[in-house]
Amino acid sequence: MNNFDVRFEEDAKFDIAEAFDWYSEISKKISKRFLEEIMLAAQYLENEPQQFKIVYKKFRQVPLKKFPFVLLYKIDGNIVKIFRVFPTRKNPKNKFEILR
Repeated sequence: MNNFDVRFEEDAKFDIAEAFDWYSEISKKISKRFLEEIMLAAQYLENEPQQFKIVYKKFRQVPLKKFPFVLLYKIDGNIVKIFRVFPTRKNPKNKFEILR
C-alpha cells in the first residue's frame, strides 16, 4: 500500500481558518471537532486517495462525516494536494475557484 504525502494548499488553509473561526463562535468543542474531522479525512487520504472519483478535471473530493464540507484535492505522484475545504451549502460552481 502506498503512503501519500498530504499537503494543504493556501486556499485550503484559509478555508479551514474561516470555518474554524465560525465554529469557535458557537463552541470551542465543535471547532476542535471540526479540525479533528479534517485530520481524519487527511489521514484516510494518506492511504486511499484514489478511492474517490474524479469530479472535475483531475479534482476529487472527500466529504467530512460530521460537517457539511468536502475536501477538494488532486493526486500528483505520491502527493495529495488539498486545494479547498469547501462548505457544501455554498454554490458548487465556486468550488473549483482557486483564490490564492
